[in-house]
Amino acid sequence: MKTFITTILAAFILTSSSAFATTAEKAKRSTVAAINRTLDLYTDAVSKGQVAAIDQLFSEQFHQRITGTKNTFVFNKEQLVGFLKKRKNIQEQCETNYSIVDENNGMAIAKVEMKYGTFSRVDYITISQNGKGYQISQIVSTFK
Repeated sequence: MKTFITTILAAFILTSSSAFATTAEKAKRSTVAAINRTLDLYTDAVSKGQVAAIDQLFSEQFHQRITGTKNTFVFNKEQLVGFLKKRKNIQEQCETNYSIVDENNGMAIAKVEMKYGTFSRVDYITISQNGKGYQISQIVSTFK
């Protein structure tokens, strides 16, 4: 009888812990999927001129820093959204890909690379979760 109770208890613990692991794994996949959607919206806006949901993509505290060889330029949300809306449906001649560099507790850092003929633009993007979902709070752009 003692063995039977021990077996039942062990099975219960194993089932409970695997259910927790499955729930945590599903939450992680859901988070990564939301971050990927945010990155897809960003790359579509920048490289393809698809700006339908652009107002919701950036947080109110957003800023972009573009570093060139001699100067650095800083733009806020209003300036970037206005620029992108003016370029509606204009497709860049570049190959775009991205990767999530780090993701933890509702925040992610991603790298977006846009390869043009003779140079590449690399955007390092900070994405944060807030009451409006996942939004981009900062972009640092470099060229190589």
